[in-house]
Amino acid sequence: MDVIKLYGRERELSLLGRLREPFLAVIYGRRRIGKTALVLKFLEGRPHLYLFVNPKKPWRLLLEEYGEAVKRAAGLPPYVRFQSWEELFDALFSLRGYVVAFDEFQWFLEVAPEVLYILQRMWDVRREKPSIVVTGSVVGMVKRLVAESGSPLFGRADLVLELGELPPSAVFQWLGEMGVSEEEALRLYLLFGGVPYYYRLAERWGVKTAEEAVRALVAGEGAPLRDEVERVLAESLGREYRTHLAILDAVAEGATKLEQIASHAGVKATSLPPYLHELTDVLHILERRRGRRVYYELRDRFYAFWLRAVYRRRETTPEHKLADEAAAALEDFYPWAFEALVREIVPHLYPVPKATREVVAVRSGGRRVQVEVDAFARNEEERLAVLAEAKWGRADPAQILPKLRAAAQTLVPPGWQVKYAIFAREFAQGAEGADLIDLRTLIRRLKNI
Repeated sequence: MDVIKLYGRERELSLLGRLREPFLAVIYGRRRIGKTALVLKFLEGRPHLYLFVNPKKPWRLLLEEYGEAVKRAAGLPPYVRFQSWEELFDALFSLRGYVVAFDEFQWFLEVAPEVLYILQRMWDVRREKPSIVVTGSVVGMVKRLVAESGSPLFGRADLVLELGELPPSAVFQWLGEMGVSEEEALRLYLLFGGVPYYYRLAERWGVKTAEEAVRALVAGEGAPLRDEVERVLAESLGREYRTHLAILDAVAEGATKLEQIASHAGVKATSLPPYLHELTDVLHILERRRGRRVYYELRDRFYAFWLRAVYRRRETTPEHKLADEAAAALEDFYPWAFEALVREIVPHLYPVPKATREVVAVRSGGRRVQVEVDAFARNEEERLAVLAEAKWGRADPAQILPKLRAAAQTLVPPGWQVKYAIFAREFAQGAEGADLIDLRTLIRRLKNI
């Protein structure tokens, strides 16, 4: 097995390493987040079995393939054949000192649901047993297996770990070791966020700029991410995925109200909740944000770019021009992604739990106008509010601060402390009363988060 180099997963590896054998660990997180890489790294140097639960294979074929692996590990003669999952797990549980990893464990619900209860029973009654690690990317299904009373794994796991995106510091370290400049690393982070799979592809393809990434990985001929979003949805949801895809496209286009999303997706607003539940709670692709109002936001910035630059263009753009058009779409994408990044990092720079986008009505020149606040966050205990503006370009604080102060009159309760922050590539002039964070300062902060 090749030695795997991981970035930004020291905490997770430490937690796994502290478990006393035999243990049962559950690791879950959305697709492409690095669960398999983390497990394979943990397995290095340990007696182990790695078993992938492929939902496209019939259960008998999986049983046969797993049986061959178990026979080799247990030293059983070649003529042994396991006729049932019960027989297989009986042999598997003799592998004391081993770590057995079931990758995409939730698919047993479709392939062979009895496996979950066989595992439950043997884990409860067998004194001699291996350690077991199960992973899952259909987040809602895994949560039900672990958290619902009466479910097979309820109360049995020694560790339940949700794997999130890499922190910015890990991304910048990774890209720095690839020879990517700091400013291009920021552009790539705006495009790909903290999803390890995208950077592993960039490393394999020798990509060092965001434009190269779009041309080689996203929109060019043979690009591995050209059908990424559609493929993930189809694998997880089956034939119903097209409506989910239309909902995601609506959100990427800026639809915020349920009626707008429903109209774009071609469904009734009253029919949306099940689809939104699957996209938010089951697949973790959308995030439901609650500020002064509820709105939905794509968790993955690359999904937003793909929907804007590839999904909407591929049917109307000649094959040989799609890469050029998608690369050109980056300039329109960066301002949106920069705003999303600011909301992401404000809680790391100020003592606030989260940041949301807000739109408020304020009085200006004797009339009411709509003011957008790119990031608004509040700490109830400390009575502190933060209002921030994001500009992917040159910013003049003298024009921005009055708008933020006017919005604060509506958003912030009387007597609270208010912090103003402006994020921009560069500034036309200085300003008192606001934190001005230019690109160089931002990169320095990101490398420490």
